[in-house]
Amino acid sequence: RRGVPALPEARRSGAAGAATLNRLLLIGLAGLAVALYVRSPIDLLPDGLGLLGLLDDLAVTGLAMWWLRKRLRTQPRAESAGAGGGAPPPGWDPYAVLGIRRSASATEITQAYRAQMKRYHPDRVADLGPELHEVAHRKAVDIQRAYEELGSG
Repeated sequence: RRGVPALPEARRSGAAGAATLNRLLLIGLAGLAVALYVRSPIDLLPDGLGLLGLLDDLAVTGLAMWWLRKRLRTQPRAESAGAGGGAPPPGWDPYAVLGIRRSASATEITQAYRAQMKRYHPDRVADLGPELHEVAHRKAVDIQRAYEELGSG
């Protein structure tokens, strides 16, 4: 189709979905391991000792939560890959997003904004499938954020 830009970011959406699936799998496996240990009759301290017997269960649960939290921090988050909320990532350049030079006038900024929004507007690629529609939406959000940042500066 003519006029619709190539959206190479769509290829990365599969990796983002795999990262989310890996995170959920890791959380599920850690939860299962803790549940099995807590329910197991083999403990460091027998459960028959009352509150003292629950002490090792609490220690194992706390250790598992610490490990899981540490592990999830080191993995890239799929949610941060797309724009849509929060601060832009470090190194984000609104001039590069709009495709203009740093000395651009207000008129040039507005013209670049309109051209980019026309190019990446989600309604324009709605018939190309959900993945490309999502990528176009993220691009439109980035373009809007860049225009707002430069318009207020």
